[in-house]
Amino acid sequence: MASPRAHSLMSFVVDVRHLKQAARACMRRAGAPGADDVGWAEYRQGLNGRLKVLAEQLRVGAWEPSPVREVEIAAYTGKVFTAVIPTVADRIVQRAIRHAIEPVLEARAFADWVSGYRAGRNRITALRDADRHLREGFRWVADVDVRQVSAGSSASEVAGWLAEHVADGPFLRLFERVLEPLPYPIVPGTALAPLLINLRLSRADSALADYRVVRFADNYCLYCEDRARAEEAMAAVAKALGRCGLEPHPGKSQVRAGVNTEDLFLIAG
Repeated sequence: MASPRAHSLMSFVVDVRHLKQAARACMRRAGAPGADDVGWAEYRQGLNGRLKVLAEQLRVGAWEPSPVREVEIAAYTGKVFTAVIPTVADRIVQRAIRHAIEPVLEARAFADWVSGYRAGRNRITALRDADRHLREGFRWVADVDVRQVSAGSSASEVAGWLAEHVADGPFLRLFERVLEPLPYPIVPGTALAPLLINLRLSRADSALADYRVVRFADNYCLYCEDRARAEEAMAAVAKALGRCGLEPHPGKSQVRAGVNTEDLFLIAG
């Protein structure tokens, strides 16, 4: 049974100590300046004073997110996608929100068989789980890649997903406000995007309890004893994704037999 919805999360964004933790987490990654051309080297000058002002703005509801800088990024596969660069201050707010909701979602929303975008859970843990199912004789795999998992949705819709687990009204309103200036809520480049991918897919995950599943990021593998069960699993994933406004990628989803563990969860772009 899931734990009760979380209350009183605003302290994570109006307390200077929490904002400083968020800032330090952001500073561990080098990042280009946002639309205001302010980088970390400049923002760190007088950091305590800046964070006090930011905390007060958040406390009284006067804070507004700044416009983001949109950039085109080429993946190593050659695929080009749009990402955003928020301002330094907005990155801090996003990270503070992530620090607040991540433990809640870990406790309430994320299945044990989900790896990727989670602390201590990566492709290696996904492969270990997959290998266990294959060694136990479940050699037919419904291998489903989700098409455009980040695309679409609206700020209010994503806030609604979070509201299933969080009952703090002011916090939810702030969360929605953070997402509003983005081209779309799960656009790459924000501190929240990886977590929101798992939040979005958790709504499909909950419909797959009757299967042996491993999900790494947006790639599902369901392990079955025969082809008929694997075809049924493919249909079940498609139905679960459909309820979330998503669908399997037709060129990357298939039923497979006799797979090698190391051939699973490969990044193909």
